[in-house]
Amino acid sequence: MSDLGGLIRKEFGRIRSDKRSLVLLFAIPIILIVVLGLTAGGTTTFFNASIISKDSIECSGEFPDNTSSEYAYSFMSIVKNNCTAFGLKTNYTATDESSFQNAKSECSNLLKSEVIDIYIILPENFSEVVEASKNGSINIYITYYIDGSDMTAVQAAEVALMEPLAFFRMQAGLLENMTQVIPYTEFDVPSWKTQILNYALPMMLPLIILGLDMNLTSLSIVSEGPLPRMLLTPTGRREIVLSKLISYSAVMFLQVTEVFTAIAIFDLYCLGSLFDFYLVLLVTGFCGVTMGLFISAISTTEQVANQIYLMMFIVLVMFSGFMPAELLPPWMGVFIDILPLGHSMELLSNIALKGLGIDEFHLSVVLGIAILFLAIAYIAYALKTKLKKLEV
Repeated sequence: MSDLGGLIRKEFGRIRSDKRSLVLLFAIPIILIVVLGLTAGGTTTFFNASIISKDSIECSGEFPDNTSSEYAYSFMSIVKNNCTAFGLKTNYTATDESSFQNAKSECSNLLKSEVIDIYIILPENFSEVVEASKNGSINIYITYYIDGSDMTAVQAAEVALMEPLAFFRMQAGLLENMTQVIPYTEFDVPSWKTQILNYALPMMLPLIILGLDMNLTSLSIVSEGPLPRMLLTPTGRREIVLSKLISYSAVMFLQVTEVFTAIAIFDLYCLGSLFDFYLVLLVTGFCGVTMGLFISAISTTEQVANQIYLMMFIVLVMFSGFMPAELLPPWMGVFIDILPLGHSMELLSNIALKGLGIDEFHLSVVLGIAILFLAIAYIAYALKTKLKKLEV
């Protein structure tokens, strides 16, 4: 036991001497939290819209007279004054095909320059079709254009458009077979909270904590110096690995406590248990420590350890779950399930935003991964020392 205590004190001395790694470990999370904590903003998607009405264009067909544009102006008014998710930036009334093309070209430029987020086109005979639909089931088609490079905006627009359409149907008296659907985000961070920070935390914290702890620990064994000299001491392999695990876990505990205190200062929004939230951070950090020990145990030099760390970190980020599993091939989606970040992010999101307790499955997976890497690290270190002992 005295040997173990001496090894732990030695490890703490080595950690204290590595000032660069300590600065990265404790300063980077605080800097990111401060930057995000001082950033204003919300999560509810708001669309600046333009509307082009073709209702005044004369055309042949079922309604050749085209005498009214009442409902086109009504729809524009609703988008401008009644919607929580839309604001009317510009509106155009096209009287012929040429004016319509000019208006569409202008809206496309506004969309490209991000002045507007969406533009809506009301078809010819819009008002007449609305009036006729009161007496029968006539479909009304509205076209909208949105920046397809922003996938989240495309999905949000489909929901947000329900609001002006519902208000318009109520005002026009199109209530037959109608269920009013106005979007409301159930698990929304309140507007008086630091929204950007609180929405970023479930993704940001596991990534930072696991990555930095893995980086700190990845040089713990390989930087010890000549291995044959270590083998001449009576200390066992188990004590050496255990001392490093305890020492670096203690540093990780301080880091997680610092991060938790910082996010509390910046008004952490957590519907669930704060203890559960803190516990998930600790388990994630412990997983980072064991993965770092694994890297250090299988590496022959510090350069190799840094290269393996970088490769593993890139893989962890790629399969952390920020890319939905349904968008990936099935065999790639498996990596999200067998790597820790996706499970940690899911746990923190459920606790903070939904008020759920700890999901035992996700927590056990993260713990299982940590124990697996620790076991492999010990086996790899034991094999390495055995081979070196034969050389000595």
